[in-house]
Amino acid sequence: TGGTLGRAGTAAVAGNTVVVKDLFETLQKFSKASKEFNGEMRKVAYTIARSIEAKVKIEAGSVSRASQAIEVAKGLRASNDRIPTIKLRSKESFVSKSRPNSKRKIKVTRGDVFFGAEFGGGAKRNTLQFLRHRGQSGYFFWPTVRKQKNEIAKEYLEGIDRVVKKLGIG
Repeated sequence: TGGTLGRAGTAAVAGNTVVVKDLFETLQKFSKASKEFNGEMRKVAYTIARSIEAKVKIEAGSVSRASQAIEVAKGLRASNDRIPTIKLRSKESFVSKSRPNSKRKIKVTRGDVFFGAEFGGGAKRNTLQFLRHRGQSGYFFWPTVRKQKNEIAKEYLEGIDRVVKKLGIG
């Protein structure tokens, strides 16, 4: 367990998570102190999320039989939020190599494939197209987040510090 200390408090990094102690209370306190705080924090968080998104897309290309991971990663987008957030455009369809959409009544969507591409499958007849099931470890999204978690916490807390200092509210 590592720790990062910033004006917003401490960030503990353990397992798959980065926990910033009292984060939402801190964000609320600073947003009440300055109208510009939320907008500035959205910029900080978006920059971090875009960086993670780019790294996830690179990692998706390194997965063996990567076409599913690459297709899913194409649907990932950094979201404009006060905390780094990445969302999947899950209803967006794409052309499946195994059964092209022209031959299907219902098109394949990125949401249909995400969990199989990320965590694997193979135990059931309808998941044989995916790599071996890996439990919670994942193939491209979560491994990238885990590799970056210390940097995410550090960048985010430093971003809060910069915004608070810039706005003179700390």
